[in-house]
Amino acid sequence: MKLSDYVVAFLQKKGIRHFFGYQGTMIAHLVDSIERNPDTENHSSYNEQGAAFAACGYAQAKEECACAYATSGPGAVNLLSGVADAYYDSLPVIFLTGQLNTYEYSGIKGLRQQGFQETDIVAMAKPITKYAVQIRNAEDIVTELNKAYHIATTGRRGPVLIDLPMNIQRGEVENPVYDMEFEEDICGVGMEEEVETASAHILHGTDEAVRVICDELEQARRPVIMLGHGVDSAVSQQKLIRFARSRQIPIITSVLAKSVLAYDDPQNFGCIGGAYGHRYANMIANAKSDLLLCFGISLCTRQIGTKVNEFAKGAKIIRVDLDPYNLQRNIHENGENEIKILAETGTLIQALDKVPCREQEGISDWMVVCSEIKENLQAVDDALPERYPNRMIGELSDMLSDTGAIAVDVGQHMVWSYQSFKNREGQKLLFSGGHGAMGYALPAAIGAYYATGKPTACICGDGAFQMNIQELEWVKRENLPVKIMVMNNEALGMIRHLQRDYFDCLFAGTTDGFGFASCDFSKVAAAYGIPSCRMHCEDVKEEALQFMEGPGPKLLEVMLEHGTFAYPKTCLGEPIHNQQPYAPKSVYDHLMAL
Repeated sequence: MKLSDYVVAFLQKKGIRHFFGYQGTMIAHLVDSIERNPDTENHSSYNEQGAAFAACGYAQAKEECACAYATSGPGAVNLLSGVADAYYDSLPVIFLTGQLNTYEYSGIKGLRQQGFQETDIVAMAKPITKYAVQIRNAEDIVTELNKAYHIATTGRRGPVLIDLPMNIQRGEVENPVYDMEFEEDICGVGMEEEVETASAHILHGTDEAVRVICDELEQARRPVIMLGHGVDSAVSQQKLIRFARSRQIPIITSVLAKSVLAYDDPQNFGCIGGAYGHRYANMIANAKSDLLLCFGISLCTRQIGTKVNEFAKGAKIIRVDLDPYNLQRNIHENGENEIKILAETGTLIQALDKVPCREQEGISDWMVVCSEIKENLQAVDDALPERYPNRMIGELSDMLSDTGAIAVDVGQHMVWSYQSFKNREGQKLLFSGGHGAMGYALPAAIGAYYATGKPTACICGDGAFQMNIQELEWVKRENLPVKIMVMNNEALGMIRHLQRDYFDCLFAGTTDGFGFASCDFSKVAAAYGIPSCRMHCEDVKEEALQFMEGPGPKLLEVMLEHGTFAYPKTCLGEPIHNQQPYAPKSVYDHLMAL
């Protein structure tokens, strides 16, 4: 069996039907095998970064493994931003790269380049993959491919990269194997001994963890469940929600986990955010709770603010995480009033789900308090004239209620979206979280379409959209039902806000006249043959629906004022529950006294 045929057949048997990439000489055998396999489809991007982000969007939307490929040298290097995105957001993606023939290597140590378009992509990718390997002998592919897939899809999931020299691709596999057994700890490749030493105080074992959690819940009067992207199974997510609902515990999510709960779910109390989180989520978690039960959420500075030790000082924190490195970080000073549990979140949630629910005095009153905080602070924000983009995002979400997934790019529009997009049950919002990569949303929306089989959408800013604007041709070529929204304030708005506050309004590189400019995106889309429309923000509610209806791709460009900003926003040095523009003192004092 031809080796490239085996690679494709192996991945197809693992459920991967769609392959994203860009053709090149050094990957041509693999692409030929994809095209010839009757059960797989090849989808060509127009930049390898687009293929990588499409695979990320596919993995996020389907919650299964995805695959992207590229040729050697510049093609492989162009994948790396998507590789990093998959690594930081724990997405299982198999990246396959072409490479020059093994017999072209000289064996001369220190030689800068062995041949045309040769780059040591394995060395470059190792810091942002769970596993990266070059195949030097055809007989190694069976073990290495099985191993790489296992590593990508078990433990804390993430990307792997397999570099395939051209002569290896056209080699032969004598005994193809599609399901090998590996030791459980193979996913710990790279774990150092100091992790074990530093983690000696961390709880292990499901029974003990369940006992500790239940004991702490019995003592708590104001518990909150904080749910992160680390709870990556839909079954586990629903069991945790059921656990919270039966005990009347409010849920606060990370941004990546926002769509686990529908926007109007009574258990949903918003997204935590050190700078731009929901005002009410920040107050409940940071200032009002006495117990934070955290599942698969990193509690990084983007979530809890830069003054980490100041977060939730009045609460005990229980952290459940599969990654021992995450648990090495303390939230409270010296880890005081903090319990760390090293466990697979799904396994622990399943065990908790079996614990009988007992009535607990005062918990229903706590839900009333949380609801009052949410209602009052939502009213404060809804009354802010500066938040007109948020209101527009809410209107757009009503028009996109039939989409399976909405990919959101990086910038102010990301903040407006996770603050105000009204996601329905089962509708996924996709973000580039840890990597925060501009240019992510359009290709991610493409990948999400192949994952869900439903229409998708993307929300971009004018800066982010230009990063991978060439993928409009992909959308047009395959007539994909992707609705594209470009929020155009003709500026890099988030940095412009920073420059206003800290650099005396010197808007270097962020606005027209200072090294940045935006085009008419509706005309660009029209040039690609995609129906498009340009309108002002205030006209969206009345005019956008008629344009957005109907099959196939559409691009809606929404014009905003240059000085648009994202609010509420935590001012540097302030507690994250007291954001600008400040809530009226009477409202703030009343809620803090509850």
